[in-house]
Amino acid sequence: MLFRFGRLHGAIGWLLTLWGVAALAVGARGYLTAAPIRPGWVLAGLIAIACGTAMIRWARRARPD
Repeated sequence: MLFRFGRLHGAIGWLLTLWGVAALAVGARGYLTAAPIRPGWVLAGLIAIACGTAMIRWARRARPD
């Protein structure tokens, strides 16, 4: 691999994923409350989930340090 991924990257990946789920929930709560939906929060949440899960997968595939 071009970069080295370890435990720190896995932890950052989990934090990004959790933050993405929270941002997605905040942005999409308008569906339940009939409030305006925040598309920026929804998009940021989806991007954070995608980046976080990618980092987790890369950290798992990396060779042990």
